[in-house]
Amino acid sequence: MTSLASMYGIGVLVIDEIQHLLHSKNDQEEMLNFFVTLSNTVGIPTVLIGTSKAQKLFKGNFRQARRAASDGAVIWDRMAEESEEWQFFLETLWELQCLKTHSELTEDVKKAFYYECQGVTAIAVNLFILAQERALFDENNTDEIITPQVLKKTAKEDMQTIQPMIKAIRTNNLADMMKYEDIMINLDEVMINHKRNTEITGRIQEAFKERQNTIEYKRQDMIENLSVEVAALGIFDILNITEIKKLVTKLVEKSPLDTDINLLKSDAIQQSISLNQQKKEQKNKAKVQRAEILPLLALRKRALEKKQHPYELLKAKGYIKNPLEEFYY
Repeated sequence: MTSLASMYGIGVLVIDEIQHLLHSKNDQEEMLNFFVTLSNTVGIPTVLIGTSKAQKLFKGNFRQARRAASDGAVIWDRMAEESEEWQFFLETLWELQCLKTHSELTEDVKKAFYYECQGVTAIAVNLFILAQERALFDENNTDEIITPQVLKKTAKEDMQTIQPMIKAIRTNNLADMMKYEDIMINLDEVMINHKRNTEITGRIQEAFKERQNTIEYKRQDMIENLSVEVAALGIFDILNITEIKKLVTKLVEKSPLDTDINLLKSDAIQQSISLNQQKKEQKNKAKVQRAEILPLLALRKRALEKKQHPYELLKAKGYIKNPLEEFYY
């Protein structure tokens, strides 16, 4: 082992699922001693990874516990409901929806979601997938929206096998939590059950066909195509391609994914014309304001354009008086 570690440049030895030693036929103490000796002999750090049950391995032996915590022991707990970590995770996860209607992440939905998954990453991801499955195949939910009721029903019916674990975590009962090593859900089996209960023929194939690409990819593709088509009209003398794309992006993001492309194009053109006219008026207004602020410079510019001496135009407009007439009378 020392020669191989040196030959391949092993920097760290990671031993996963260490809790399996609890059910090992070999002596646990002997195996732990082997790991310690291996680390000392090879001369590389050893990282032991396991579930909460792995703590039992080190409680009966001070030397092993000291070894296990010599470089620090990290307990990876669930995410707290009010933590920034959970908020960031949930907001990021919510962008991956594959439903016809984008469900808003309201406070009620956040509370219901955390109540059912308790901040456990694996359960949160499974709940998110299964809730979309239920919203997709529920004939009463024609808009395909994730609601607190959908989350509650999904957890109760599709994740019933893990409800004792969730309850233990929710009540923070450490004694009960130590009983469970892993939490697993057979997503394929649940999806098959949903499909079997769906009576509308062809709906499944159509639904999955529409969702072969992600919602984000479809929206970006629609934004790029609409922006190019609107800008190619060449009727906007003020707007540039960046401003048109920004306008189209807002329009597409507010509209359902299945909105007719021609309708979106028509709305984009109308809004672009309106925005172009608005910017033109603002530009003209700014010119007028500058002219009002600097009237003499405006008259000088007009005179030069007419190839006149500025003196003559300023005199005609009353800015220059005849000194003899002014002082004589």
